[in-house]
Amino acid sequence: MTWINSLKVAIIEEDIKSISKILKELPKFQDLDEAQKALSLIQTATILAKKRRGEILETMNKIKQTKKFLSS
Repeated sequence: MTWINSLKVAIIEEDIKSISKILKELPKFQDLDEAQKALSLIQTATILAKKRRGEILETMNKIKQTKKFLSS
């Protein structure tokens, strides 16, 4: 499987760990079209990571509120 296809699959599966691993192995692109595709996918992966981060922060806040409620 090519690097671009691997990244596409990881994005579709929303697998942040795989995305991170794939991005660490960024190849050198010989073709401008491939480089543009890679850039687009990296931007999509960044948006996904920010979305996931927001979800995690929201969950953490809910846990803090629940903990505060239970301890009062």
